[in-house]
Order: sequence, then C-alpha cells, then structure tokens
Amino acid sequence: MYIIRRILPILLILIPYLIWGQSTDIFHELEKRNFFRARELYQAQRASMNTTDQLLTEAILENAFNHPEVSNERIETLLSNKLISDSVVLNLYKLKLDNSVKLYDYKQAAQSIQHILNEYAILLNEQEKNDFLNSLKIWMALQDAPPQSISIPSEVRQKMKTDIVGLKNLTFFTEKDSIDFIFDTGANISTITRSTAKKIGLTVIPANIRVGTITGTYVSADLGVCPQLRLGDIDIYNAVFLVFEDSALYIPQINYQIHGIIGFPVIHALREIQISQDDYFIVPKNPSAAHVPSNMALDGLDPLIYIDGMHFMFDTGADETTFYHAFYEKYKTKIDHTYTQDTLTMGGAGGYKQFIGYTISHTFDFQGRKLTLDNVQVLIDKIKDEENVYGNIGQDLIRQFDVMTLNFEQMFIRFDSMK
Repeated sequence: MYIIRRILPILLILIPYLIWGQSTDIFHELEKRNFFRARELYQAQRASMNTTDQLLTEAILENAFNHPEVSNERIETLLSNKLISDSVVLNLYKLKLDNSVKLYDYKQAAQSIQHILNEYAILLNEQEKNDFLNSLKIWMALQDAPPQSISIPSEVRQKMKTDIVGLKNLTFFTEKDSIDFIFDTGANISTITRSTAKKIGLTVIPANIRVGTITGTYVSADLGVCPQLRLGDIDIYNAVFLVFEDSALYIPQINYQIHGIIGFPVIHALREIQISQDDYFIVPKNPSAAHVPSNMALDGLDPLIYIDGMHFMFDTGADETTFYHAFYEKYKTKIDHTYTQDTLTMGGAGGYKQFIGYTISHTFDFQGRKLTLDNVQVLIDKIKDEENVYGNIGQDLIRQFDVMTLNFEQMFIRFDSMK
C-alpha cells in the first residue's frame, strides 16, 4: 500500500567507491540495496578484505539483517579511526540513526541527525537536508517519550477482517475503545486519523511533519504515543503513530476512509507473525525455528524479500504485486515482444497516479515451488526511492499458500502449504 512509505530519509549507505579496493562488487550490491547478494559476496571475500572494509560491510549488513546493536558496535570502532573520510563518517551516522530508530532510542536518533546537520551539511544536497530536517521533527518530538515495549505472555490467534477494498484489518483495544487497523508491513510508522486518535484517547504531539503521497503532493502530520494497545493477550506499550487529518487518509475515487494502519515498528516487535489462508493472524509465544534460508532484510524500515536472485519490497498491505524498472530492465526483451504497453494506475493517500507500463504474467521458483502471478503491473520508468529494487510483493503471492510466516529474529519469510 503506497500510503506512508518513505517518510524518513533514505538511509542506504552509499560508501564512496575508492575505499572499497577489491570489494567494489560488494559495494555495487549494497548500492542496489541487494543485501542478500552482498552477504553472499562478503562471505566469499571476507578473508581477502582489510579490517576497515570488513567493519564497514558488517556495519551495513548487521543493520540490514536486524542486529542494530552489533551494527552500532562496528560503527563505534570505525568512528574511532581518524583516517576515514568525512563522507564515510556521514554515512556511518546515517546508519547509526537507523539503528537508533530500530532500538526505539529516539533521543539518540535526534542527536545523530543534529550531528549530521551541524558537521556534514556541506555534503548534503537540498533534498537531503530537507529530509533530515523533517525527520528531526519526529525524533525531537519523541525524544522524551518512553521506548516501545511489548509483552507476549501467550500465543494470540485472531481472525482478520477484510475491508471494502480487500485489505486485512486487526482489532486492537485501548482503555477507551477498540479500533480496526489495517495490517501493513509497507508502512514505515503506524498511522491514525485525528478523529480516531481522539476516539481512543491518544495524546497528540504537534510536529507538522511533511509526508509525501503517491501523487507527489505533501500532507501534514502530527505524532501520537499510545500508552497501551492490546492485541488478544499481547500488550504493546508506547507505540508511535503519525496523526493525519481524516481527509489525508480518504481516497475519494472509491469513497474509502482509512482510520488507522499498524505499521512496521509494531509488527517487527512481535518477533514472529503467521497469517493463514483463512485469515487468521497468529503470534506464537516463542518464535519458531527456521527451515528456510534467511531471505528477509530491512532497508531502513522497509522489509525486503529475496526471490530468484532478486530483491523485492514485501508489502502485506498491497493487494497485488507490482514490478519496477529494475525488473523491466532484466526482462525487457521478453516483455517488449510479448505484451502491449498500456497506461497503469496506482492509488494511495493523495489519490491516484498513472504510469506507463505493461500487465504481464511471471513465474517464480520459490522455496521449491513454481509460483505464477497473473496480471502483474510492470512500470517502465523509475520511481524515486524504489528504482533499485525489482518490485513490491503483495497479497497475490501470499494468497497462494496456506500459511505465511515472518520471523524478525532469524530474518526469514516462509510460505507453507498444508496440502
């Protein structure tokens, strides 16, 4: 669901080419956000790399594979090296910022941005400066807020509701009321409308954050911290929400009002979630063991999945899969000769936007099974922030299995069939 993706600065670490010596192929994969291929290359080349290159690679990969504390250890070691360039130090602080967000250390996140703006502003373009200033509003507003925490005393199993546009909703409870939230791994931060925030007694923190929409326009949002949310027997404390005016989350073309979205920080904190074909949302008390390779990574707060040597965003809030420019370039000859170019439409907050592309069928070889997706939109042109990934995997793939498991401890996505 293209609603609030990328409200934070892109934290991809673009390490300058020259420091990588013999490891430029690893850099190339990191630049494309293909952390999976970079990890494979690093395992093969590690012994031949110098210590600085090893630490840099590990700082990035430990972040991507959800070990922010280990990533910070590598960063601190690197920052003690007075010989590394300012551009590398800048990128290390960007990475430190992302680690702080994942650890719910909002004060450290704000301090990292302030350090970047105070010491390295000359290395930033105007868009980057504006993005950091906008992000600083978030973490300054939250710097005295308690960190998010969670209690999972027992397994939770809840039937999800399907709304009028086919999106899955979970019922959460507060002291004052209950609310059905859209479940969306593609949302960087959980979201709520102002009227719903008032309904459940959420304290709103004025912040005036600029959030981009699919149409290229911006809407304003404030912040809120929910003292306690309950999902079955699970208690989530101090979850952060973006608070929008109701109109900002209304899609007039289909008369559809979004009331709230549970985004990645809450989903990630659950450690493991399972979703069944008959729409049960399951959180086990203890995460299960992996029976598949680690095929999930984090690009900032966006989960990625690795399929057929390609990395895709993984968005449970999207009803259908969409392929991006990188996928089109990989299969350009076949697509151009097999399909007819058309005008495609994508929707989200702010309305709808049209793109030039194709509607195709594609078969993946995934976890020992052939998976065919029909009527998939392929965008020809690059979309800002998403041009290096191959696409966005949605519910049309997920629906082909009986159970989907997302495990954020061992970083895997598994699909199981009961047949």
